[in-house]
Amino acid sequence: MINSTAKPDSVEMVKNRFGFFEMKHKPDEKTLENYYAHKYYQESLGYYDKEYTPEEIQYFLNKIEQRFKVIQSHFAEEPQQTRKLLDVGCGEGWTLQYFKKQSWQVLGLDYSESGCKGHNPDCLDDLMIGNIYANLDRLAEQDELFDCIWLDNVLEHVIDPYALVEQCRKLVHSSGMLVIEVPNDFSPSQERLYKEGYISRQFWVQTPDHISYFNRDGLINLCSEAGWRDVLIMADYWIDFDLFNPNSNYVENPSIGKASHYARVKIENLLHDISPEKTNRLYEVLAEMGLGRQIIGFFKPA
Repeated sequence: MINSTAKPDSVEMVKNRFGFFEMKHKPDEKTLENYYAHKYYQESLGYYDKEYTPEEIQYFLNKIEQRFKVIQSHFAEEPQQTRKLLDVGCGEGWTLQYFKKQSWQVLGLDYSESGCKGHNPDCLDDLMIGNIYANLDRLAEQDELFDCIWLDNVLEHVIDPYALVEQCRKLVHSSGMLVIEVPNDFSPSQERLYKEGYISRQFWVQTPDHISYFNRDGLINLCSEAGWRDVLIMADYWIDFDLFNPNSNYVENPSIGKASHYARVKIENLLHDISPEKTNRLYEVLAEMGLGRQIIGFFKPA
């Protein structure tokens, strides 16, 4: 087990009251806003300038479809109507594009339009650019309500995750849903890898990008206190398992990272082609074991 205080890569981490790790000394909001608006998207420090292969694009869409099937089943017994999606931190716009094709009304919030402009430019009219918190406040003041709020790899970046999920509660219909995806960090597989020397560093600690480091129970505890009830918790692909094999250990040998990535894409697409529903069930069990590189939580208002 990891102690309640750790110092991976000289960054002091503490376990909070919800049960997940976070940076002890966090950056201020202005520093983060400048970083994401002017560096992460504009200076190619992130991945938003990449060109993707057809297989990678299909992988993105398959993962969205798997989540969409859970959302569909949630609304299955309700009257048919046009539904509204709010994608907080919409990035390259893949989710906006997918939901639009399912005849949903969509709105994406982000600090920059750069990612969406590069990959899904026909979604540019569906964006609100600027400070995400200010735009969430603006939507709340306008009494906007959504059927689904989507937080895909956003919560680990913000200074106060609790405030964000609490704010989302004000913007969703009483029968709506919140979908959160975050990295699964300090997991049993990562602990074993580090303890037994397969990896020389806690690679998942990435500052200033990641401020919080979630696990399944910690995410549930956070959302529960903010007024949400968990409906389903899934994991995602077990790419950390590659690190037990020196021939695929991309942490110690970054030059083979692409090979692990493309293997994941191919395996994920295979699983989806067999059955997206069974893939979801597989990942639900993996989440119960604390494994998988990502955590995907589906929540309803409590």
